[in-house]
Amino acid sequence: MALVNALSSLSLASAPRTSGVGFKKSVASFVVSPPKVSGSASARGVLQISCKQNKKARALQSVQERLYNKARKSEITTRMKKVFVKASALKEGACTEEDIGALETLISEATKAVDKAVAKGVLHKNTGARRKARMSKYKHELRKEKGLMTA
Repeated sequence: MALVNALSSLSLASAPRTSGVGFKKSVASFVVSPPKVSGSASARGVLQISCKQNKKARALQSVQERLYNKARKSEITTRMKKVFVKASALKEGACTEEDIGALETLISEATKAVDKAVAKGVLHKNTGARRKARMSKYKHELRKEKGLMTA
Protein backbone atom coordinates (compact mmCIF):
# COMPACT_ATOMS: atom_id res chain seq x y z
CA MET A 1 0.00 0.00 0.00
CA ALA A 2 2.86 2.34 0.81
CA LEU A 3 4.27 1.74 -2.64
CA VAL A 4 1.02 2.79 -4.25
CA ASN A 5 0.95 5.98 -2.19
CA ALA A 6 4.56 6.76 -3.11
CA LEU A 7 3.90 6.25 -6.80
CA SER A 8 0.76 8.34 -6.67
CA SER A 9 2.75 11.18 -5.08
CA LEU A 10 5.12 11.11 -8.07
CA SER A 11 2.11 11.75 -10.23
CA LEU A 12 2.49 8.77 -12.50
CA ALA A 13 -0.93 9.44 -13.88
CA SER A 14 0.22 12.72 -15.36
CA ALA A 15 3.30 11.21 -17.00
CA PRO A 16 3.02 10.94 -20.74
CA ARG A 17 2.39 7.47 -22.01
CA THR A 18 5.21 6.23 -24.15
CA SER A 19 4.46 2.97 -25.80
CA GLY A 20 7.38 0.97 -27.06
CA VAL A 21 9.98 3.60 -26.09
CA GLY A 22 11.72 1.55 -23.42
CA PHE A 23 12.32 1.74 -19.72
CA LYS A 24 15.17 4.29 -19.72
CA LYS A 25 13.34 6.89 -21.74
CA SER A 26 10.11 6.50 -19.80
CA VAL A 27 11.94 6.86 -16.47
CA ALA A 28 14.01 9.79 -17.78
CA SER A 29 10.92 11.98 -17.71
CA PHE A 30 10.74 11.56 -13.91
CA VAL A 31 14.45 11.88 -13.07
CA VAL A 32 15.71 15.35 -12.38
CA SER A 33 19.04 15.80 -14.15
CA PRO A 34 21.75 18.07 -12.69
CA PRO A 35 22.19 21.39 -14.44
CA LYS A 36 24.63 21.33 -17.35
CA VAL A 37 27.72 23.49 -17.07
CA SER A 38 29.06 24.95 -20.27
CA GLY A 39 32.71 24.41 -21.09
CA SER A 40 35.03 22.35 -18.95
CA ALA A 41 34.56 24.27 -15.70
CA SER A 42 32.29 22.90 -13.00
CA ALA A 43 30.00 24.95 -10.79
CA ARG A 44 32.87 25.63 -8.35
CA GLY A 45 35.18 26.93 -11.06
CA VAL A 46 37.56 23.97 -10.92
CA LEU A 47 39.06 22.97 -14.25
CA GLN A 48 38.46 19.30 -14.87
CA ILE A 49 40.69 17.58 -17.36
CA SER A 50 40.12 14.04 -18.45
CA CYS A 51 42.95 11.56 -18.03
CA LYS A 52 43.57 11.47 -21.76
CA GLN A 53 44.01 15.26 -21.94
CA ASN A 54 46.29 15.23 -18.92
CA LYS A 55 48.46 12.54 -20.49
CA LYS A 56 48.81 14.56 -23.69
CA ALA A 57 49.61 17.77 -21.79
CA ARG A 58 52.24 15.99 -19.68
CA ALA A 59 53.87 14.48 -22.79
CA LEU A 60 54.04 17.88 -24.47
CA GLN A 61 55.43 19.46 -21.30
CA SER A 62 58.14 16.82 -20.94
CA VAL A 63 59.22 17.34 -24.57
CA GLN A 64 59.52 21.09 -23.98
CA GLU A 65 61.48 20.58 -20.75
CA ARG A 66 63.83 18.11 -22.45
CA LEU A 67 64.59 20.60 -25.24
CA TYR A 68 65.17 23.37 -22.70
CA ASN A 69 67.54 21.19 -20.66
CA LYS A 70 69.35 20.02 -23.79
CA ALA A 71 69.92 23.63 -24.91
CA ARG A 72 71.30 24.60 -21.50
CA LYS A 73 73.66 21.59 -21.45
CA SER A 74 74.79 22.41 -24.97
CA GLU A 75 75.57 25.97 -23.91
CA ILE A 76 77.71 24.69 -21.03
CA THR A 77 79.58 22.30 -23.32
CA THR A 78 80.28 25.08 -25.82
CA ARG A 79 81.55 27.48 -23.16
CA MET A 80 83.78 24.83 -21.60
CA LYS A 81 85.18 23.92 -25.00
CA LYS A 82 86.08 27.58 -25.59
CA VAL A 83 87.98 27.59 -22.29
CA PHE A 84 89.90 24.41 -23.15
CA VAL A 85 90.73 25.56 -26.70
CA LYS A 86 91.99 28.92 -25.39
CA ALA A 87 94.06 27.22 -22.65
CA SER A 88 95.66 24.77 -25.09
CA ALA A 89 96.46 27.61 -27.50
CA LEU A 90 98.13 29.53 -24.67
CA LYS A 91 100.16 26.45 -23.70
CA GLU A 92 101.58 26.24 -27.23
CA GLY A 93 102.83 29.81 -27.53
CA ALA A 94 103.92 32.70 -25.34
CA CYS A 95 101.54 33.67 -22.57
CA THR A 96 101.10 36.93 -20.64
CA GLU A 97 98.89 38.08 -17.80
CA GLU A 98 96.47 39.69 -20.31
CA ASP A 99 96.03 36.33 -22.03
CA ILE A 100 95.29 34.72 -18.69
CA GLY A 101 92.80 37.53 -18.00
CA ALA A 102 90.98 36.68 -21.24
CA LEU A 103 90.95 33.03 -20.18
CA GLU A 104 89.53 34.02 -16.80
CA THR A 105 86.63 35.88 -18.44
CA LEU A 106 85.82 32.75 -20.47
CA ILE A 107 85.97 30.69 -17.28
CA SER A 108 83.66 33.11 -15.46
CA GLU A 109 81.10 32.93 -18.31
CA ALA A 110 81.22 29.14 -18.27
CA THR A 111 80.96 29.08 -14.47
CA LYS A 112 77.90 31.32 -14.63
CA ALA A 113 76.22 28.96 -17.12
CA VAL A 114 77.04 25.94 -14.93
CA ASP A 115 75.68 27.64 -11.81
CA LYS A 116 72.44 28.51 -13.59
CA ALA A 117 72.03 24.91 -14.75
CA VAL A 118 72.60 23.63 -11.22
CA ALA A 119 70.10 26.13 -9.82
CA LYS A 120 67.45 25.09 -12.37
CA GLY A 121 68.05 21.40 -11.71
CA VAL A 122 69.48 20.61 -15.14
CA LEU A 123 72.79 19.45 -13.65
CA HIS A 124 73.52 17.84 -10.30
CA LYS A 125 75.47 20.06 -7.93
CA ASN A 126 78.43 17.65 -7.84
CA THR A 127 78.57 17.60 -11.65
CA GLY A 128 78.59 21.40 -11.70
CA ALA A 129 81.35 21.54 -9.10
CA ARG A 130 83.43 19.01 -11.03
CA ARG A 131 83.15 20.98 -14.27
CA LYS A 132 84.09 24.26 -12.60
CA ALA A 133 87.07 22.62 -10.90
CA ARG A 134 88.22 21.18 -14.22
CA MET A 135 88.28 24.61 -15.84
CA SER A 136 90.12 26.27 -12.95
CA LYS A 137 92.61 23.38 -12.95
CA TYR A 138 93.44 24.14 -16.60
CA LYS A 139 94.11 27.77 -15.70
CA HIS A 140 96.19 26.83 -12.65
CA GLU A 141 98.33 24.37 -14.65
CA LEU A 142 98.85 26.98 -17.39
CA ARG A 143 100.07 29.57 -14.88
CA LYS A 144 102.37 27.03 -13.25
CA GLU A 145 103.79 25.93 -16.60
CA LYS A 146 104.43 29.49 -17.82
CA GLY A 147 105.88 30.67 -14.52
CA LEU A 148 103.14 33.22 -13.84
CA MET A 149 102.17 31.90 -10.41
CA THR A 150 101.77 34.56 -7.77
CA ALA A 151 101.98 33.55 -4.12
